[in-house]
Amino acid sequence: MQRIILFGDSITAGATHGYPTSVYTDKLAQALAPREIDLMNRGVLGDNTQGGLARLHSDVVDHDPDLVVIFFGTNDVQVPKMTLQQYQNNLEIMLKHIGAQKCILITPGITGPSRQEHRPNEKLQQYALATLETAKEYQVGYVDWFSEAVKHSASEILQDDDLHYAPRAYDLLLEKLAPLVSQKLMDQKVAGA
Repeated sequence: MQRIILFGDSITAGATHGYPTSVYTDKLAQALAPREIDLMNRGVLGDNTQGGLARLHSDVVDHDPDLVVIFFGTNDVQVPKMTLQQYQNNLEIMLKHIGAQKCILITPGITGPSRQEHRPNEKLQQYALATLETAKEYQVGYVDWFSEAVKHSASEILQDDDLHYAPRAYDLLLEKLAPLVSQKLMDQKVAGA
């Protein structure tokens, strides 16, 4: 059975009203059905790429995944000394330790009006572009989620906190992500056959 790890922050954790839920994991499992997969969610509330690096081995590498979906950035934009370059470096370290061929990167999305002071969409867009640059440099599959999210109103895809995702956001994200995951798993099976 192929193992997928979802690696990221509270958005990966499916945070709803401040608590982790299985919404993202469940929706991905449904999108990939009837394929049997071992799906592990390693989303941590409040995390960023620095924290992700600190737990990279215990939460990801030690579990020998076939595929890792890396989804950070929304918290990185508000970390005091974080730069775009450092964010990119952190992503690169993750790709090198996991193995770029096993990874899919997702760009950060948008935040709503009440979050613009600390997580402005202009800055999130810069982090999204940095994510895409890294994906292209390492020839990694990616979802340009920012470009999709920005087509929708915050009230349509975000919870009342203007930060965490409503179920609609996960549905839109998975329209892009699920086919990528499916293809990657199929390619791995063929290569290993």
